[in-house]
Amino acid sequence: MSDNNYREMYVSEALEHIEIMNKTLLQLEEQPENRSYLDQIFRSAHTIKGMASTMNYDDTRELCKNIENIFDNIRKGTEKLTHDLTSALFVCIDLLQQMISDDKLKVDLAPYLKKLESPEQEIQNIPMQESVKTTTLPTIRVKMSDLDSVVNLVGELLTSKMQLQQTIENEKYENLKQIVTEIDRLITDLQYQSMQIRLVPIDQIFGRFNRTVRDTSQKLSKKINLSMDGSGIELDRSVLDSITDPLLHILRNCADHGIESPDERTICGKPETGNITLTVSRKGENVLIIINDDGRGIDVDRVKEKAIESGIITQEEAEKISHQEAVQLIGAPGLSTAKEVTDISGRGVGMDVVISQIESVGGTVKINSERGNGTTIELSLPLSLSIIRGLLVVISGEKFAIPLSSITTTLQIKQNEITSLHGTEVIKLRDRIIPLIKLNELFEMKNESDKSKPLTVVIIENDGKNYGLVVDKFERNQEIVIKKLDRNESTDLFSNATILPDGKVALVIDPSTIIQ
Repeated sequence: MSDNNYREMYVSEALEHIEIMNKTLLQLEEQPENRSYLDQIFRSAHTIKGMASTMNYDDTRELCKNIENIFDNIRKGTEKLTHDLTSALFVCIDLLQQMISDDKLKVDLAPYLKKLESPEQEIQNIPMQESVKTTTLPTIRVKMSDLDSVVNLVGELLTSKMQLQQTIENEKYENLKQIVTEIDRLITDLQYQSMQIRLVPIDQIFGRFNRTVRDTSQKLSKKINLSMDGSGIELDRSVLDSITDPLLHILRNCADHGIESPDERTICGKPETGNITLTVSRKGENVLIIINDDGRGIDVDRVKEKAIESGIITQEEAEKISHQEAVQLIGAPGLSTAKEVTDISGRGVGMDVVISQIESVGGTVKINSERGNGTTIELSLPLSLSIIRGLLVVISGEKFAIPLSSITTTLQIKQNEITSLHGTEVIKLRDRIIPLIKLNELFEMKNESDKSKPLTVVIIENDGKNYGLVVDKFERNQEIVIKKLDRNESTDLFSNATILPDGKVALVIDPSTIIQ
């Protein structure tokens, strides 16, 4: 095995222990009498120390040794886990994470070791920061039973392939249908099992969220209780990696801008401790993540004011829009209602970045808020990015795929049902005005359809609003294997494609991109 492989194995396993230390230290701070938490942190620190020693990472080994000694002293009863000591340990665990991720990082350990010795004192040249982001390749722990299932299915598939070859050689074509049916079943099972391997529990990232809210509340002298329920739900690893940072940003905003100070909450008749909840649930083929806080809520008047200043809307439009429409403006690019920039919620990074990141993995974002009563943010995400169910449609003779998760209904309308509103063609559906988007015009494709015939429309939902995508016709629903287009092939409108049964390529329509 090469040195690079050893390095990757070390980093992967060591960072898993870092996650355990972060998560368990938070639990130990809440339940200092729980011996199992103490033993778990000690074992993780000891394990990293041993691995670092084997790899000749002396600074990492030295820092681990000092962390290990503290937990050993706590176990012996010669030292107590105070709030200041916990904060100092978190700072050192952050540094440890950086050193593991970057073996070329040069650090002066002296101030960190001094902080561990005297946690209540302010030490110079030591950054008090939140947990750092790693740059290592993503890995997944796979259950042996899942791997065994894949190996068994591949074995059966090879057997069926040999049967197919033998049947063709012997010209026993009457047996072909049965063999093809069996191969189809095996491929479906293999596809399912392969997707299972990519799934990881969403609560795997909850430790980072607890740490973020703890650090933020400490810096702002606030009292915040964070409760989370993952409901045992698993997500594709690529989806989980893509939404971790947006979720962290939302939680920081809840703690920074949403939850009031203890004094302010007392004046408002609220308990001193603010509450943030994060719940996960299944809805069809999607996962719903709802983040709620009982803080001050969004100041709609200030949002309108900032939107006018930024040129997003006019004064006249601001007077006409509804409360809910004004709340959604918080996701407009470049809009921030913060009265001052802090190092907690970011410098000018707003909800527009969060929304774009969620939409990049096929998700949607809804925001509801009532001033004085808190804010609720709902994220809807696909379980997987690799295989989805889609509707095949035809536009100017070419086939395209639209994700079923975005479609609310399909219908045909007569030409005389179309009206114009502010220069946009619209139709009325169940008392709702639906703007129409003619995809052949948007894609700059020729259209030779008979204008006297009814139009075929696919109604989609995006950001709580409905739109009608006009196509020539739709064919069928089917599972779609997503293929990412490379830089030379992708455009502003398309970044994914799929291979059809006839071997042709169909571009995948991203509704959020089309709307923008």
